[in-house]
Amino acid sequence: MTQWLALLISLVIEIPVVFFILVIMRQLSLDHIYKVLIFTCGATLFTHPLAWESNQILIPYMEFPWRLGLIEIIVAIAEGILYKITLNLAWRQGLFISIMANTASFLGGLFIAQFLG
Repeated sequence: MTQWLALLISLVIEIPVVFFILVIMRQLSLDHIYKVLIFTCGATLFTHPLAWESNQILIPYMEFPWRLGLIEIIVAIAEGILYKITLNLAWRQGLFISIMANTASFLGGLFIAQFLG
């Protein structure tokens, strides 16, 4: 899988997940749709290249599950902080949204990678 395809998968999956969770939490109003879209894209565009490069650098040093865990924890914390600040959420809400969105995009990416062979 290329970095561009992985980024596209992340954006296509994470944006709806963030919107869905914010609607359920009653934290999304019509006035904030564009703001949420911009900040969700921004968070993913910021962390995805860092996660991708970190994975490439750590391949010789760590097995896949350990790399995945380390990188995803860092990404979830970084995006959680970004969501907290930009969307005026409690830190637990920002972290929860980040964990759910990243888990969904990771699993979606694994599924697509298996499907593409």
